[in-house]
Amino acid sequence: MGWYESVSQFAAEQIGGRSRANSSPAFDEPRDGLMLRDGDREPEHRAYEAMMPLLSIPRHLDTTALDQVYMAFDVSQPVGQPEDLRGRDQEVKGLLSGVLHRRNHGIVSGPRGSGKTSLVRVFGQYADREGVVVLYSACDDGTSFGELIRSYLEQIPPAMVDPSMVELFEQRVISFGADSSPYQATGVLSMLKYSQLVVVLDEFDRITDPEMHDKISSLLKLVSDARLPVRFVLVGGNSAFADIVRAHPSMMRHITRVSTAPLSGEAIDDLLDSCAERCNLAFSDSSRELIREVACGSPYHARLFGMHGALNALAASSNAIELEHVESGLDEAFEEWSMLNPEDAQVFRDIMQGRFGAAGTLTEFARRVAWHNADDDFARDWKLQGRPSGEPPAVIADLAPTVQMIDGHATFRDATAPQFLLALSQVRQPSAPRLTGGARA
Repeated sequence: MGWYESVSQFAAEQIGGRSRANSSPAFDEPRDGLMLRDGDREPEHRAYEAMMPLLSIPRHLDTTALDQVYMAFDVSQPVGQPEDLRGRDQEVKGLLSGVLHRRNHGIVSGPRGSGKTSLVRVFGQYADREGVVVLYSACDDGTSFGELIRSYLEQIPPAMVDPSMVELFEQRVISFGADSSPYQATGVLSMLKYSQLVVVLDEFDRITDPEMHDKISSLLKLVSDARLPVRFVLVGGNSAFADIVRAHPSMMRHITRVSTAPLSGEAIDDLLDSCAERCNLAFSDSSRELIREVACGSPYHARLFGMHGALNALAASSNAIELEHVESGLDEAFEEWSMLNPEDAQVFRDIMQGRFGAAGTLTEFARRVAWHNADDDFARDWKLQGRPSGEPPAVIADLAPTVQMIDGHATFRDATAPQFLLALSQVRQPSAPRLTGGARA
């Protein structure tokens, strides 16, 4: 039994026991896959130690080894230090050059899990060292333009405003309401005198209202035309650039665009080795190659699959993360994802059990989507014919409802899904050939 299955079983047994006996202590929210009792939180190590007999991890392993793996791979958080951002040197340089020196606004686009937030966080650290004030916030659909911008205005330090104007500035911020316009926002920002300000709008793709896009575009245009020491960095999906320039095509000359394309195979290897070294483990060549092939350049998936492989190596009392550890880890990672997306996961299981069409064709489509080259090449090679009414091409129709059509192209509705289908294909089809040809050198 693998690490993930052991923890899941433990949690299920404990929850079941709680439902049968209401006198049991209440559980807190899950943390790192573990259910912690109130009394176990100080210190938290007690919860791990109490679980050791139920886990496949040998008892001689202390909790430090587990903590090191979780911290080394750090799957659920953006990277914390510039040296942890692997394979993105050119993107960081481009953003710094465009936003700080050329005084452009920035747009960072890419799919989920590609490292957009990590890239912007590292950019922010460099900008902070240059004396730039960097403000962060995440967008949310349904928030008005005024509410969104006010959340940033309230964070601006008074030291950026002339001392004689601070009171007036604070009054304007207080009066900035949900119905305030881009012109009013520009008026408030025009009072900034000292230092540059960079405003980061993360998860910009969560905003679906075209009118909201137009207002933000107008604000960026007004700020640029007024030559204010203010720059906006928008972080979102691949449509973010089009959403902004649609209302003001001239905005193209005021924008530096950076894309988080899939990492090269070399960068993924470097990322995996760096994570393993931090927890005193090492990947074998075959295990590293399998993760590289299944992750398809995604740093999120590489860290996730690598973490599960490392946990299985600990369970086997091995300092080397071997192929069998990673193979079990792929299965565990898929089951973990299936709890978040059970509908798509079941479709993928059905495909692997031969209930639909040729699994090889569908996994090849998933591989090409993950590498961002599914459209023209796939249509030419596989002679796909689009269906009417936005339906996916016939050869991948068996992936419905996991696939959707966007601008005439088929893609997965869950951007993280392709790699999980590839992971499943490697562990549920023993005869499946290794995925080759997709990993970039």
